[in-house]
Amino acid sequence: MNKKDKQLLKDSALVVADQIASSIPALNIAWGLSKALYGAGMKLRQQRALEWVEFVKNNPGVFTKELLELQEFQDGFVYALERYLIERNDEKRRIFRNIFLGFAKADNKAKFPLEKFTHTLSQLTELDVSVLGDIKPDEQGQNYQVYGANFNRIENIYNLISLGILLDTTGNRMGHNPQESPFVKTSFFGREFVKYIKGEIEEKQEI
Repeated sequence: MNKKDKQLLKDSALVVADQIASSIPALNIAWGLSKALYGAGMKLRQQRALEWVEFVKNNPGVFTKELLELQEFQDGFVYALERYLIERNDEKRRIFRNIFLGFAKADNKAKFPLEKFTHTLSQLTELDVSVLGDIKPDEQGQNYQVYGANFNRIENIYNLISLGILLDTTGNRMGHNPQESPFVKTSFFGREFVKYIKGEIEEKQEI
């Protein structure tokens, strides 16, 4: 495949995205706003732009015409798409879509922490995401060592603490070696965030 053919294939992704967006009633408003603001970014990351509109298309029960017509939804759509375009990691983009589903389903979109969720996700490494998959959120506030009294992924655990997902509850625990993994519990924010990591609010998958 020569350079021209590669460019044509690349350009076709945005053409398909435009066609999908125009075929969904009321999506054209949010999509048009996004193109006006981030048109250059979409051209550079066309496949991700196509992923985004296909995600909307594949979840018609969530992204209804009534929802797409809401200004607060349109604002969230534009905000989220910009950050989706610059996210390099495939797994984190999957989680990102789950977060946006949560926003779309929320009764009070103004209070949904879309910005905080997406910013927190952007700060996570692949190993951080893996550790979060092993977290067992406990609404009773039980504290424990995620991987026991060892050094396993201790840096990742401290990163999750710094992001407010986990709370360090070690305190002055007798007999605890400070070089071992700390005792933690999941914060309220962390319990909500982990739902998206674990896919408890999951996008529809095409069969």
